[in-house]
Amino acid sequence: MNITYTARNCDFTEEMKEYFEKKIKKVKFYFNQILNINVILSNERGNFNLEVKIPANHDTFFAEVTSSTWKECIDLVSDKIETEIKKKKDKLTDHHKSH
Repeated sequence: MNITYTARNCDFTEEMKEYFEKKIKKVKFYFNQILNINVILSNERGNFNLEVKIPANHDTFFAEVTSSTWKECIDLVSDKIETEIKKKKDKLTDHHKSH
């Protein structure tokens, strides 16, 4: 899994990268066709804005969050992405099995 980090008006430290990678590991468990993850962190007027874009198997998962701390941004965006991927996986699973 290749993760691309971009920072605007701030720095993406190693601590931030490690924390993000730890949180995003769960996503790989739900959907194994993920090859790339694009992460954009920006800081505007004291608030952090985090965008995550994941192209995977003819779909693109996207989440954007704004918060006062970068840890909270990572927590919220990983939850949003995880929810989106779970929804997609549920749609792909056939719930109406024929007898």
